[in-house]
Amino acid sequence: MGEGAERVTRRWPLFSGLAAVALAVGLGVIIARNGRPFVLDTEWMILVSANRAPAWDSLALVMNSLGGGLFASVAVPVLLIGLLLFLKRPWAAGYALLVTVVSDVSVRLLKGLFGRARPTGLEDLLVNVDFGSFPSGHVANATTLAMILGVLFPFWWVWLAGVLYTVTMMQSRTYLGAHWLTDTIGAALLVVGIAVVLWAPLAARLDAERRRSRASHPWRTFYHRYVVETRGLDAGSHRILRVTAIACVGSGAVFFTVTLLSVLGEGGLTAIDVPVQEWLLESRSPALTTVMIVLAVVFGPIALPLIVLVVCVGWGLITRQAWRPLLLAGAMATGVVLAQIIGRTIDRERPPTDLMLYGTDLTHSFPSGHVLGASDFLLVTAYLVLSRRLRGRATALGLGIAGVGIVLAALSRLYLGYHWTTDALASVSISLVVLGCVIAVDTWRTVRVVEPAVRD
Repeated sequence: MGEGAERVTRRWPLFSGLAAVALAVGLGVIIARNGRPFVLDTEWMILVSANRAPAWDSLALVMNSLGGGLFASVAVPVLLIGLLLFLKRPWAAGYALLVTVVSDVSVRLLKGLFGRARPTGLEDLLVNVDFGSFPSGHVANATTLAMILGVLFPFWWVWLAGVLYTVTMMQSRTYLGAHWLTDTIGAALLVVGIAVVLWAPLAARLDAERRRSRASHPWRTFYHRYVVETRGLDAGSHRILRVTAIACVGSGAVFFTVTLLSVLGEGGLTAIDVPVQEWLLESRSPALTTVMIVLAVVFGPIALPLIVLVVCVGWGLITRQAWRPLLLAGAMATGVVLAQIIGRTIDRERPPTDLMLYGTDLTHSFPSGHVLGASDFLLVTAYLVLSRRLRGRATALGLGIAGVGIVLAALSRLYLGYHWTTDALASVSISLVVLGCVIAVDTWRTVRVVEPAVRD
C-alpha cells in the first residue's frame, strides 16, 4: 500500500474519533447551558432507584471499587504498561500511557469546566462523591481500559469483555446515584474518541509490533512449555468427564436452590438447623473445642490462602506446568467472590453470639466461607491430581479424604457456633458447581480424543 493510500485509510478513524470527542464536549455544553437534568436522566434515575436489591447493591459497590481511586487510575495502568514492556511492545506501552494520561486530564478538565452538580434527592446513596458529575470518571477509566486492550489485543472476546465491563460500570454509576445517565454516555464518547484519535497515527507501528511480538517473544516459548498441558483420552473417558462436569453443576445448582428457598422461606431443610446445633452444644468439651478451633484456623481466611499459595507455587515448580495450579487458584478466587455476593444478598443472621467460642462474628452467615473454601480446595485439588492417574483405588481414596476434610470443616463451624447446618450445605453445593466448571474447562482445554492404541 502506498503512502497516499495509507494516509487515506487513517482519515476515517481520525475524523470519527474527533467527532466522538466533539459530541462529548457538545453534550457538556448543552448540559451546562440547560442547568437541569434531561428527561432521560430523571426517568432513568427513577427506574434504577426503584429496582434496587441487595444483589445489585453488591455488584454496584464492587464496580465502584474497581473503577475508581488509585487502583483504576494508577495501579491498573502501571501494571498494563509493565506487561506490555515485558512483552517487548514499547509502542503499545507508549500508546497505553498516552491514552491514559490524555483521558484522565480531559475528564478532569471537563469536570471543572462544566461543573455539573451530582444527582440529589436519591435516598440511600451507597457511595461518597465529590463535585463534578460530567463526565463520569469511573466510566472513563473503564472505557480507557477497554479501548486500550481492544486496540492492542484485537480479538472479538477482548472487545466483548470491554464492552460488557464498560456498560456494567455505566449502569452501576447511575444505580448508586453518583451520576446521571448522560454523565456516563459523555465519558464513554470522550474516551472512545481520544483512543481512536491517538491510535490513527500509530496504527501501522502498533500492528507491526504486535506481529513481531507474537512471533518471537519468549512468552510464547514459556506458554507452550509451561502453560500448555494436553493429555490423550479415549472417547469413552472423555464422555465420562463431560457427564461428570454436567452432573456436578446440575446437582450443585439444584441442591443450592433447594437450600436457598428453605432459608428464604424459613422452612424445608432449615428444620435440621436447631436440632443439629443442640446436639453439637451437648457434645462440647475442652479437648474437642481445641480441635475445632484448630480446624477453623486451618480453613480460615488467613491460613487457607497461604496454603493455596504454597500449593500452587510448589506445584508449578515441581511439575513445571502452570495449567493446573492456575485452575486451582481460579477456582478458589471464584469461591471467594461467590461467597461475598451471595452472603451480602441473602444477609442471613448467624446463631446467637453467646454461642460463639472463638470471638464474635457479626458478618453474614449464608453461606459459610470456611466450608466453601475448604470444599473448593479439597474437591478441585483431588480432581486435578486424580484425573491424571485414572486409578480406581486412588480415586476412591482421594475423594474419601476430600469428603472427610469437608465434613470436618463444616463440623468445626457448627460446633463453634458460627453457622447453621444449611449454611454449610449451601457451601458444599456451590463447591460442586465450581468443581463442575473446573472439570469442563480442564477437559475442553487439555483433553485430546485418541484411539486406545494410540494413547500414551
